Amino acid sequence: MSRMTRKLFSLFALLWTATTFAQTASSPKDDAWFCAVFISDCHINQGSGHDGTSAADMKAIMQRILSMGKDGTKKVTFKAAPDLVPKTSIIFCLGDIDRDKGDDGSNGTHTNFLNCTAEVAKAAGIPFIFIAGNHDLSPDYWTGDHPDKGVTLSGANADAKTLQAVTANNEHWNRAGVFDEDIHYLTDASKSSCFQSMPFTFKFKGVRFYCAHTYWFQKLYKAPTLFSSTTYYAPDGVIAALDAFVESHASEPSVWMQHFPWLAGSDCNRWWLDQNDKGLYIPSSDPSAYGSATAGIPYNDAHQANTLKKNPLAAIMAKAAGKVDGQVQHFSGHYHRFYNAHYAHTTRSGCVVHDYTVAAPGNNSQHNNAFVVLMKRGEGVKEVVQTQF
Repeated sequence: MSRMTRKLFSLFALLWTATTFAQTASSPKDDAWFCAVFISDCHINQGSGHDGTSAADMKAIMQRILSMGKDGTKKVTFKAAPDLVPKTSIIFCLGDIDRDKGDDGSNGTHTNFLNCTAEVAKAAGIPFIFIAGNHDLSPDYWTGDHPDKGVTLSGANADAKTLQAVTANNEHWNRAGVFDEDIHYLTDASKSSCFQSMPFTFKFKGVRFYCAHTYWFQKLYKAPTLFSSTTYYAPDGVIAALDAFVESHASEPSVWMQHFPWLAGSDCNRWWLDQNDKGLYIPSSDPSAYGSATAGIPYNDAHQANTLKKNPLAAIMAKAAGKVDGQVQHFSGHYHRFYNAHYAHTTRSGCVVHDYTVAAPGNNSQHNNAFVVLMKRGEGVKEVVQTQF
């Protein structure tokens, strides 16, 4: 090789190295992006009246979610990363998992739901996180036509089994080491003897996820005995624990979820006010800043729901980083159909929530749908796409 040839070769190698470095520096690393899939209201084996899904159909849906993009085919295309072939990194199910509290042949253990969702995800090694909806935990007062007012002995036992299913699934993924840190449960330490729904939070790929069940304001209670009825307590201690946690983790980009939507139908505001379909409620035995006793409040009153519950929660959520266009990113279910809404704090500026309500997979008009959410490590939500599996 001549001296001139060696010089040309060296110059070519230098140019190739510089070009490659520039391309690498200007394009995101493969592991910078990840996708979360949100589903809700599976109502396993509950029938068409609740947009229910059979266990077999739900298992097939899960398998399609878990295999998304593995064959190199784009299920969805994101404007923020048009060349990305989305693959599922984590799955969330936002409540109402099967028939009422596992009354589907699984004796309250939710086995049918778990076998067609959580166990399938475990086999694939992809985290699956679920929360409880109003069909999974005792509502304060289910219906005006129902003889049971609040939690009964059998209802308390079913609630405990629901919470055991949630925490057992969480601890599996903790042990698997897929999270940045262990799951943290938000509770009222002063009421350790009470049943608490135990909302939780964890960090995954540099993003903080806040997971409530029915909603953050679910009352605590002491279970009934043969000689006493249920005693309900206000959720203030849990909200205080949430506020303190958010304050100490405000720099982390956050994604939020609960079962009840912010603004979608199904008499949305009466759920936030703990009212049943006839406007009845069960007050807490202690005072609450969040109106857990709704005496004198009209049925489904939007102003009171905003003032007592939504505004205070939005103000807490707004403290955390990761907002998109100034809006907190929130996901919900319950409505059984897609809804995409923006909630503005009614008394303060800067507290805005963007709520994505996901459809039930058994909804005949929006069958097998989900939200596929593009996220960026350490930054949070970048884009949300509705799709069918």
